[in-house]
Amino acid sequence: MTQPSLFAAAPAPRRAADAGPRYTPLELARLLGQPHAPTLEQAEIIAAPVEPLLVVAGAGSGKTETMAARVVWLVANDYVRPEQILGLTFTRKAAGELTHRVRTRLGQLVRRLGREGRDAARDLLGGEPTVATYHSYASRVVSEHGLRAGFEPSTRLLTEASRWQIVDMVVRNHDGDMSGVDRMPSTVTDAVLALSGEMAEHLVTPNELAAWTGRFFADVQDPPGKVYADVRKSLAVQQLRLRLLPLVRAYEQRKQDFEAMDFGDQMARAARVARDHPEVGAIERERFRVVLLDEYQDTSHAQVVLLRSLFGGGHPVTAVGDPCQSIYGWRGASAGTLDRFPGEFAAAGGRPARTLTLTTSWRNRPEILGVANSLSAPLRVAGARVAELAAAFRVAEPIAGRTARGRPGRTVHCALTETFVDEAAWIADGMLAAWRGAAGMPEALPEHIPLDRRPTSAVLVRLRSQIPPIEAALRARGLPVEVVGLGGLLDTPEVRDVVCTLRVLADPTDGPALLRLLTGARWRIGPRDLVALHRRAKVIAAGRRELSRADGEPEIVTDRLDDATLVEALADLGPAQTFSAEGYARLRAYGRELALLRQRLDQSLPDLIADVERTIGLDVEVAVRAGAGRGGDAGLARGHLDALGDVAARFASDTEGAALPGFLAFVAAAEDEERGLAPGEVEVVEGAVQILTAHAAKGLEWDVVSVAGLTRGVWPGQVRASDHHLAGLGVLPFPLRGDADGLPRLDLDDAPDQRAVHGAFGEFQRQWQEHDEREERRLAYVAVTRPRRLLLCSGFWWGDGVRRARGPSVFLEEIQERCRAGDGVVDGWAPEPAGDAVNPTSEVVLRAEWPADPLGARRPAMAEAAALVRQLMTETVPADIPATEPAETAAAPGAEEPAGPPPGSDRPGADGSDDGMPAEVAPVDGADDGGTRS
Repeated sequence: MTQPSLFAAAPAPRRAADAGPRYTPLELARLLGQPHAPTLEQAEIIAAPVEPLLVVAGAGSGKTETMAARVVWLVANDYVRPEQILGLTFTRKAAGELTHRVRTRLGQLVRRLGREGRDAARDLLGGEPTVATYHSYASRVVSEHGLRAGFEPSTRLLTEASRWQIVDMVVRNHDGDMSGVDRMPSTVTDAVLALSGEMAEHLVTPNELAAWTGRFFADVQDPPGKVYADVRKSLAVQQLRLRLLPLVRAYEQRKQDFEAMDFGDQMARAARVARDHPEVGAIERERFRVVLLDEYQDTSHAQVVLLRSLFGGGHPVTAVGDPCQSIYGWRGASAGTLDRFPGEFAAAGGRPARTLTLTTSWRNRPEILGVANSLSAPLRVAGARVAELAAAFRVAEPIAGRTARGRPGRTVHCALTETFVDEAAWIADGMLAAWRGAAGMPEALPEHIPLDRRPTSAVLVRLRSQIPPIEAALRARGLPVEVVGLGGLLDTPEVRDVVCTLRVLADPTDGPALLRLLTGARWRIGPRDLVALHRRAKVIAAGRRELSRADGEPEIVTDRLDDATLVEALADLGPAQTFSAEGYARLRAYGRELALLRQRLDQSLPDLIADVERTIGLDVEVAVRAGAGRGGDAGLARGHLDALGDVAARFASDTEGAALPGFLAFVAAAEDEERGLAPGEVEVVEGAVQILTAHAAKGLEWDVVSVAGLTRGVWPGQVRASDHHLAGLGVLPFPLRGDADGLPRLDLDDAPDQRAVHGAFGEFQRQWQEHDEREERRLAYVAVTRPRRLLLCSGFWWGDGVRRARGPSVFLEEIQERCRAGDGVVDGWAPEPAGDAVNPTSEVVLRAEWPADPLGARRPAMAEAAALVRQLMTETVPADIPATEPAETAAAPGAEEPAGPPPGSDRPGADGSDDGMPAEVAPVDGADDGGTRS
């Protein structure tokens, strides 16, 4: 087709949709000054007919750029106005990126066509597309149309911690029949939450679940013969699940009482509104003439129902996804969602939607793609409709250097080590070699490598238990580390110090929180002084009991441990000679600090947290660390503290009369149920090695990535029967799920007797194992497609505490084959241990000093530097300024003179500028530079 020139003096007149496009993708790229023309695959997608379309896009294939280019092509050819386009994705980060690209391209188009001076309200190019997350769009549907189905638009959204608090209260106050339920209350709470969430995601009511359970019992028990033991066990699980339904109903009622809903309710309500009220779909289709759906393989059944009800029937919907990256089956997504799209969003006349592909990777080097294609081959055999990826004509340069063990480096390195400790060392050595190679500084220490020459780096793990040894090995080599999601925000050291301080202020009996602060790097109280403090607490408690008896009041019997509180002893230390000199001064200083903070508890939560941060000196510490220009750890602490302030502000706004005890209860629930309040969407950090789970790495990319723990029983992990409905209490039965056709099926059709029933259960378990391995393989595929320049893969024989050697997983063996075929280097392959071998790590005795010295070997130099600074400060005091008070009062907390060193020097990466103690108690003249009496 011959297209009119883009460079004519005036734009061609507007054409009807069936008259053919005015501009081709290539012409648009030239007009907008794009450095590279779209590939043939991209051009075909950009200029596809305005009808339902499925795009299967491999990892790193430029799907965001292609979606933005399609928006511009549709607008430029007058098929649609910008404000008539809806784009949906899963994360705010992805939505922001797509919005930015579309806005930039449309702005370029307006300027190139000379229309920037027109009235935006009248100009066809003056509007902006709507780009949102799936959940935020569902929220808008409910708020605008929920009254049609009886849903209040003002309903507030519960956090995961709030959900857990409500259900825990429901479970503990339940007085119904729970006979046969031999689970702990916390386990029942988790099961109720999981079951309620799955029922919402798949639009299943409690009555429907109860009816299915009755039919299931009949199908299993009808065949003649004695029911096998494992079958009886499965039937017992179904009975226990029925016991949970009153709790599920009570949870729903409690949410109605609170005028609240959770994320599952939000999506389920939106789906029901769209499904049961066709007029809502008509309104949305009129508003949005074209719809783009990103990461469609991760949508749940409720989301599919919502989208199909609103935009089905031939509406121009473009869905983009990759079945090999469907890794969220545990939260309702299904790899088969993409396969069902052509039929569920059929074109006019019922014709299945067209399918196009993006197979050119702009991210990975060809050697990395060779590994990825090998891992995804079994998925394609199993039916995944995705082609092998090919490298683009321009890719990142490889990192020159050597492997962890000194061999000449290539793009892919793999190794099998003897123990998990050896694997952590190999990863750390490999990361250090990569940093040196990327910077061209083969002997440099990590801190001497400039920030702009450090490659972005990450270690991806399958289990959180893998993180500590890897983190320790990286830090031992001087590499800055950011652990993403290790307990979440609440386990970052600076946030932990603030929260522990709040706990001590709110609850004087919270001994663990106080002990963490007393034995931390700021105060470093030794064991003997702690014992003396506890004895003082017991003396005070005994005196209080004697006084009560003397007054003739009835004695109230209490727990002696609760009666004697360390906080009370801090306020009244008693004779100084019962403590060491240093310990007494430190304890007295800290007691005054807590007393001053306790006088300011009437502040709002955000103000109180900021006050605590200032009082314990964290604001100064993080400012010094960030201002040192160290990269990596520097600046992360400030973001963590700001995030805690944001959490407190949201809690205060969402909770009437929010008080400190209520906030701490919320934090405790979040610590258990949200893995410590997720720090937010993960961002790639420059200048540090990030450690995170492979699930959290989805959608991100780094220069260097290490995939750790490719070991049998770790990745892929052990198959858990509790993950399917025959053995899992909180699992919705598969036949009731909207994606049941993509899950294992228990086939009891024509089972003549109980032996056949037992065989059907065994076949289901075999299918589940295969299904689980495919899920793990997709996760491994996501992991190995994250790096641009260097991929490290490793496993081990001996894990922590295991008695039998494990060895390489099938994934690591496949990667080893690719390396031996020329795509990489096998940097060591430990032989299989003998059958009677003992785990070497079980014989290692760990040693540590307590209280820990945060400065370690740096203490002499840092103490000397601090002494010089103090001397200089003393010598330069102007004559007209009066002399300071004695050190004991001048350094008191809350006074103008800071009470201590940079607090939190126990936190990884903190730079101490002192010996770790306030000036009034700092060791002098060769005094002990460790903790107080041990």
